[in-house]
Amino acid sequence: MPQEKTLAIDVSRAEARKRVLPRPPLLSSHQAGWENLSLEYHLQPEYESPEHYALHYTLAIRLRSQSRLERWLGDCHKSENSIPGDVVVIPPYVTHKVFSSQESEFIALCLDFQFVSNIAAESVNPDVLGVIPHFSKPDPLIYQIGLALKTALQSDGAASRLYAESMATALSAHLLQHYSAPKHTLQEYQGGLPKHKLQRVIEFIIDNLADNLLLGTMAQEVGMSQYHFARLFKQSTGLSPYQYVMHCRIERAKILLLQSQLKISEIASQVGFADQSQFTRHFKRLLGVTPKEIRAKK
Repeated sequence: MPQEKTLAIDVSRAEARKRVLPRPPLLSSHQAGWENLSLEYHLQPEYESPEHYALHYTLAIRLRSQSRLERWLGDCHKSENSIPGDVVVIPPYVTHKVFSSQESEFIALCLDFQFVSNIAAESVNPDVLGVIPHFSKPDPLIYQIGLALKTALQSDGAASRLYAESMATALSAHLLQHYSAPKHTLQEYQGGLPKHKLQRVIEFIIDNLADNLLLGTMAQEVGMSQYHFARLFKQSTGLSPYQYVMHCRIERAKILLLQSQLKISEIASQVGFADQSQFTRHFKRLLGVTPKEIRAKK
């Protein structure tokens, strides 16, 4: 694909997507007075977008099966075969480019950056967590919220504002809970893993925290030997793969402790610990407090 100057997209302007999509949205929340969240429903012909980025979080929700779609997120590229319910997560300032060889039907939900940051500050240390890009993957909650917001906008118009505000909070908490990673891992280092491989393995780790994440499995994900993967990963992140996985598990657990009613034993299982005792030991070692003490702060 040809190299083009990267465009900045401001979705607070109703005509913003004219610069990257051939058709205007069939439905838009721009006239409904929604705050912190916007919705556009699109039916687009075959198209190729220029490289662009936004200052907000974008959730692209697939409504129709799609094959032969090429997507670039930052330095990463993937050929996608999506089905209804698949969601793409694009954080602020991450460049995005698409080539679609067939008609596309999707919802674009956009969350205000400062609003999500405020949600993070209320529940976790905002300097610890950062939402990372994710290519298409099933997310039933985001899918159902997207459909519900579209229905509310179609039926209630401006009266849907309160509902949209509540859904903005739910979506922000969901992003922080399921799509976040320690920010310091995304710093630039001399040497280390290529940026696209670093992003790919981080995405893989975040998506599989409940599983037994083995070094060989992570190395295989980016097509490297275990030795070279472990050495380059530490150069890129400052942590060994084991240390990084442990930090991600503890940070995910911290969010669940503050935002859910799950039992501590259930949280331990969800983030990949064999039992509550092991979970508590690692939690206190990294954060200096026990899970019970964190939950008491709610």
